[in-house]
Amino acid sequence: MTRTAGCAIAIAIATGAAVLVACTGEASSTAGSDASASDAARDDGGARDGSIAPAEDGSSTAPDASLPPLRDDAITPDWRWDQKVGRAIDGDTLAMGFREIGYTPPAGSEIYAAKIVDGAEGPAYMHFEAGGGAFGRAFWPASTVKLLSTLGALDFAASIGFTGAATVTWDSGFGDRLSAIYDRAIRVSSNIDYVRTFRVAGFDRLNSELLTAANGFPTIVLQRSYVSGVSVRDVPGMTFDEGGRSDYVPARSSSERYDCPDDGNCANLFELTEAVRRVVLDAIIPSSERFRFLAPSDLEGVTDALCHATPAFFQSGVVSALGDGVRICHKPGDVPGLDFLDHGVIEDASGQRYLLAAAVPDPGDSSAGARLGTLADRVLTVLRDLPLGPTLQPDAGVAIVAQLDAGRTTSDGRRSYTITIDAPGADRVELFTDGYAIGDVSGAGPRFVVTYDYSSGGERLLAVRATRAGAPIGFRSMRVMIEPP
Repeated sequence: MTRTAGCAIAIAIATGAAVLVACTGEASSTAGSDASASDAARDDGGARDGSIAPAEDGSSTAPDASLPPLRDDAITPDWRWDQKVGRAIDGDTLAMGFREIGYTPPAGSEIYAAKIVDGAEGPAYMHFEAGGGAFGRAFWPASTVKLLSTLGALDFAASIGFTGAATVTWDSGFGDRLSAIYDRAIRVSSNIDYVRTFRVAGFDRLNSELLTAANGFPTIVLQRSYVSGVSVRDVPGMTFDEGGRSDYVPARSSSERYDCPDDGNCANLFELTEAVRRVVLDAIIPSSERFRFLAPSDLEGVTDALCHATPAFFQSGVVSALGDGVRICHKPGDVPGLDFLDHGVIEDASGQRYLLAAAVPDPGDSSAGARLGTLADRVLTVLRDLPLGPTLQPDAGVAIVAQLDAGRTTSDGRRSYTITIDAPGADRVELFTDGYAIGDVSGAGPRFVVTYDYSSGGERLLAVRATRAGAPIGFRSMRVMIEPP
């Protein structure tokens, strides 16, 4: 990606507050958006801590009635979480960091990572990608999908009033507790138990009701059995027994074809990691992101299986980068001759968390697993000491309003915008466009004004991070329209 930058300072009076940071730099990229880089590369040198007239009550978290209300310029419907991540993800920092430490990922690698930081009322994420990136599907997902089939099985069980404690007995004769089945599927990557969870989930229900954009999985498709002769499309009847209650589920079959070549399984690293994130971080993420069909015992059981899953491809590299006392909750997978993969949540001894996912082609010399360990070491080495940069999280905290007013076309052919923010209770706001820092303002608030010159028009992801005394108190990201110069 290429970027142009340059920034000038100006002070002006906004109604009720004297704040204006004027930045004339803007990122440009081959993707056609004001896109991502490291914080240092994204920050176009704008002014910091401009002169600000104190508000009458800077500690208030309610709008100032003395100020005229702002027009909210967010476009509806809003973008989905994955779409926002796709616009904000940093595609440069890892590559630059790799060059600095003399590392070249294996040819054909796909890499997705996030550094988890404090956000408003929950975690926020600095997203990164390299190689084939977070959203590519140029790999065979192998056993990484076994968490998804587990979630599908528990979703179906919950829909008929059961949990993982239920015993499932098929008409064909086999029976076992559902929790034991999914534990083996995840912990030791049992193929037959993956098929059993798939059969419980139901072919169509799994693909049309669990693996949906609403649940964080807009593109994942599961269609393939991993055991020859055992179908996931044509499933015998089964009986659920739990707590003295019994229910029979008749045989099911499907002829539906979903969007994946050769009736196979298709996934990308971002969506695979979403499943692990939403399970392992259940206690700290917003309720809207939780899998509400999971009983507490199953949440604990699935998490424990993920945190002890084998093989541990990332383990040696994570310890090398972060030291002893790390916890890795993940789901690996491999197909010799094709791809080796791993993805999950990593936590060091201090409590700092990361998301990491990678797929590397198998070179055929038994080194692919070790290469994933080396890759984990190098990614975490780059991210470990990275300062806070642009973040993304679900909207939370104080109510943030953004009004965007188009101004003149500048002498160098850009469209000048005045962006007015209401963030009650904040003493600083930071603004980002498609993951690129475009300005920040400190002062008493609640109203803050930033000017920025856009080099092109179109839809953008505008994000606002509001803090008070350095602590996040509000975050909002919104879809906005920028008029062309």
